[in-house]
Formats: sequence, C-alpha cells, structure tokens
Amino acid sequence: MQFGDLHTSKLLAPMSGATSQVAAIPIRWTSGRPEILLVTTRGTGRWTVPKGWPVADSLGAECAAREAYEEAGVRGYVEPYSLGTFEYWKRSKKARTFLQVTAFAMLVDHVAWDWPERSERKRAWFSIEVACRLVANDALGLLIREATQMRGLVDWAEMQPAAVLAN
Repeated sequence: MQFGDLHTSKLLAPMSGATSQVAAIPIRWTSGRPEILLVTTRGTGRWTVPKGWPVADSLGAECAAREAYEEAGVRGYVEPYSLGTFEYWKRSKKARTFLQVTAFAMLVDHVAWDWPERSERKRAWFSIEVACRLVANDALGLLIREATQMRGLVDWAEMQPAAVLAN
C-alpha cells in the first residue's frame, strides 16, 4: 500500500466527542460457517456487538479489541481498517443520545471463561442470519455480513486449528 493510499480515518478511533463509539464484530468459524458473537446491553438486555467509548490517541482497532474483551471476554485478530459505521440511540435513565459507531471485524482466537463484565451481560454465538435479526439495526446487519466476507479474515481463519475457532 502506498502512503498516499492510507486512509487514517479508517485507522484512528473516532474522537468527535461524546457521540462516537467503536465496536468489534467478533467472528469464529464452526464447521466451515461463520458465527457472530453478540452480547446483551446492560440496561435493556437487547443483543448487540461489543462497543464502547474510544480512548484518545488509540487506534480504532485497539479500542474495539479492548471493548470485545471487557464486554464479551474474547481476544483475537482485529482488522486494522474499519468496516464502516452504524448509528443508534443510546437510552439512559435521564436521556437518549444519538451515537455513530465505527465497527471493526475481529476473528476470535480465544474465549475467556471469566472477563470484566461477565456478571453484567450475556454472550452467545449466532449464525449470520440470526445475529442480523437480533441486533435489529439494518446498517449493523450489513456490517456483520461484510465482516464475514473479508478476504484477510477468511484466509486467517483457514490457517487456524479447528479447536481454537470453536471455543
């Protein structure tokens, strides 16, 4: 890749204030088929991907990896370029906030039995079709589908032992 072709907006975490978040789309392959890991939100219990606030001076992929571990207890390879963005309304007891989330594909190679937010969330693996229905966000559904088609992730998955990807 030529330096002029480098798009830093797809590498750096969005830092436009309190309206930007980063997300990981955790993927594993089981019997040759991709599965997506979703977590429940703390407030309403809806299914979504791990997401959270970016950290200043951090790459977006690094922030997404941190959120995936904190919320879902997974580690793995995170694609350095974002897939794109999706938007949603975050509900709290006091207000609703409109957020734009930059999403990164993550190929999971380790699933922890214990993680920081284990007592606050559920996690589960779903087929692409079920995951897209459960997240109830069309833009996020498209990003989930795109994540499972990324050539680099598919190549990386094919090189991994089956036991690692089916944790």
